[in-house]
Amino acid sequence: MPVNGMNVGTDYSLAFYDGATGTIVDMGDVQDVKIQALKHDIKTMPYNDFPRYGFVPDGYKVDFTITRSGPTLEDFMVKSEANFNAGAVQKPGFLNESITNPDGSVSRYQYSNFVIFLDNHGNISRDKATTLTLTGMASTKIQIA
Repeated sequence: MPVNGMNVGTDYSLAFYDGATGTIVDMGDVQDVKIQALKHDIKTMPYNDFPRYGFVPDGYKVDFTITRSGPTLEDFMVKSEANFNAGAVQKPGFLNESITNPDGSVSRYQYSNFVIFLDNHGNISRDKATTLTLTGMASTKIQIA
């Protein structure tokens, strides 16, 4: 739950739906997530007026840090690579995000046309957990509740 009117990471829930199968892919023990809105800057500098600025939305980038808790994510990525190399159509999925707000209400969002890539399959050590990094890209973010 929120702490003293502030959101903390435990207030968030994320679920990745595979576009090809419609099933939820277990991403493992997600430790850290960074969601960044992407944009293109636009600008006009007329001689007879002040400059004007704007932004063109360009999707979202989502970076995950995950403690490996099983083979599901790696198996999914190996299967995706094999499907790509075999010429199969790659379908994007969805990332659903639920947030418990400080007032107790719940906000739900969906990142559409979401694709993922396992950037780092892990730093393997005898005395600490294996950490993976996953990157996702989405075209849009919509409110679903």
